[in-house]
Amino acid sequence: MIATPRRTTRWCLAGPRHVDVATLARAWMMLRIHLLAKVATFLGQFTSYHDPPIASNALLIIALLVCGVCFGRRATAESAIDLLSGFDAARIGGCFPVSDSEVAGEMSRLLYRLRKADQDVLALRSPGSISDQTLAAGLTTGDAVEVEGTITAVRQYDVPESLTEFLDLKTFQELVLALPGSEDSISVFSPPLVGKISQGDRVKAMAVVIDASSAEQVFAAGRVAWFPSMAESVGWKLLARQGVDLSRIAEAASRNRRSLESADGDAFYSMLSAAKNLDTEPFDPAVPLTPLTIQPVALLQSPQDYHGQWIRMNASTVRITRVSVTDPARQEQLGQDHYFQIDASGDLGNTIIQLARGEGETGDPILISGTYPVTLVAATLPSFLSEQLGGNELGDQGAVVAMVSHPVAIDGFFYRLWSYKNEFMTREGGGKQVGPLVVVSAWQSTAPPAGEDGGVQVIGYALAVAIVAAIVATIWWTRRNAKEDAEVRENAYESVKIDLE
Repeated sequence: MIATPRRTTRWCLAGPRHVDVATLARAWMMLRIHLLAKVATFLGQFTSYHDPPIASNALLIIALLVCGVCFGRRATAESAIDLLSGFDAARIGGCFPVSDSEVAGEMSRLLYRLRKADQDVLALRSPGSISDQTLAAGLTTGDAVEVEGTITAVRQYDVPESLTEFLDLKTFQELVLALPGSEDSISVFSPPLVGKISQGDRVKAMAVVIDASSAEQVFAAGRVAWFPSMAESVGWKLLARQGVDLSRIAEAASRNRRSLESADGDAFYSMLSAAKNLDTEPFDPAVPLTPLTIQPVALLQSPQDYHGQWIRMNASTVRITRVSVTDPARQEQLGQDHYFQIDASGDLGNTIIQLARGEGETGDPILISGTYPVTLVAATLPSFLSEQLGGNELGDQGAVVAMVSHPVAIDGFFYRLWSYKNEFMTREGGGKQVGPLVVVSAWQSTAPPAGEDGGVQVIGYALAVAIVAAIVATIWWTRRNAKEDAEVRENAYESVKIDLE
């Protein structure tokens, strides 16, 4: 049965709703496409009323003009100094070389401003990549440009202690990059990358020019996308192959046990898009790719060991919600205007979860045993779940919910632990629920086939007879070994407790 949700925990990382430069740029692109379509219609009508030679020349001229308007690109970079409050060209140039604590402080302030700048706006100011030699030759201090290369060296600098709290930055890095297809190298200063970076890793960033006159040009970037050459796990390798910026995945780990927020947007949607179109072709033909099989409780015990891991686990679905994606950029990234949140439960085995009560609440910790909530998200639903929804995947618009109970085995990527409100924790006075969030790449039903009901009944009768016989034997046996048997049971069911605060 499908119904409109009343107390459904639903979330959507759809991005900001204000009209910014990036939104205007997308609108301009749509306008250009519309203009091109109108011109194509006009050209078709024009050729039908004019002589072929005249029409041919006119068409060529008009086509060149339209292409120039619709798809023309600047040949020179545009300054981004106006995005960096308090900085001018002279002050930016004074951030290098980092020879003492005073210069280190200036570089730290510049990186702070760049980290706060809108990356979409920076991208609009850049005409292309630094690998374009013609473009590189015309750069001046403060210009925006895209930098990309392979790490050959990493140098780390300390932020002056007086600035660390204000800038929320303790260190920054200088990445020496070899440019693709060239023997030239550049230096890029940035906040420290989260993750085990090493030589040979590829990085990419929207940067501003600090020094364009030296043999090794110098740039600064507020954030750097990271694509490691040797990923730590199979999951990271798969994500990197799909073009996912792994620095975003590594940063998400620092937000464990927090609600989903705008900072999760890039990592969440890139992982969701990668899972939707996942390429599971083995990296080595001799070694098949298989997910790491785990129990849901492992994600609660040591989440830091599984961020970005490609995992396989069993769960049982409880509720499915269709979540609308309203931001055009996210729709383009995902290739659709919605995704699905599946509230499920995972088996805890003998583990007992202790949850601290909410702020201001008194009493013992809340204990959970048996099963524990797990949140699954997916771009699409498998056929066996869609069929239970009537095949319509929860309607065409909006966000609606359906209660669907079905045992499943899933392959997917562990994103992080997240916190959210639910009725159980509210009733118990325990604040927010904390649970694993997994982005699903593949589904398998573990429900028994419908045609096996008759066989199941026969087996059930046989088991009933066997159980009766076993009960009689057990009564006789327990009377002989009551004390020893009690000790065995006590040891066998000793619980492991996990504190989630």
